[in-house]
Amino acid sequence: MEASRGEFQPQIVLLYCRQALAAGEKPRQGYQEGAAGAAKLVMLPCSSKMEAPHLLQILAEGADGLELVACPAGACRMLVGSDRAERRVAHARRLLESVGLGAERLGITRGDGFTLEALMELAAARARAVEPLGPNPVKGDGR
Repeated sequence: MEASRGEFQPQIVLLYCRQALAAGEKPRQGYQEGAAGAAKLVMLPCSSKMEAPHLLQILAEGADGLELVACPAGACRMLVGSDRAERRVAHARRLLESVGLGAERLGITRGDGFTLEALMELAAARARAVEPLGPNPVKGDGR
């Protein structure tokens, strides 16, 4: 049974580059609870490792939304990794829009100095962007 809009709490996956964390911030993995909700956090060695098919697969596996956190332009240890990630997210967003799933299901944020609290706020912002779309229809079970 499908949840009503008021009960829908988007399942968000937040992928983040280790280099985007604040100095001394402990990397986190798995489901985390924050003041604005919960999200699954996954640390990446570099945001450029995520290609459009990988991003779309996460949504196909049931996430309602996905946020990729990359390091700032010009600060990537892989030279252009965060630039590459931004282009890949843009491509995946166009694909999502073309099949009617909504580009808002996928986003990218660039920056550094992120704490766990800041990462969770990014996940909450993606959840707010996804709420009007409702549950991801690809997961098929209405949750």
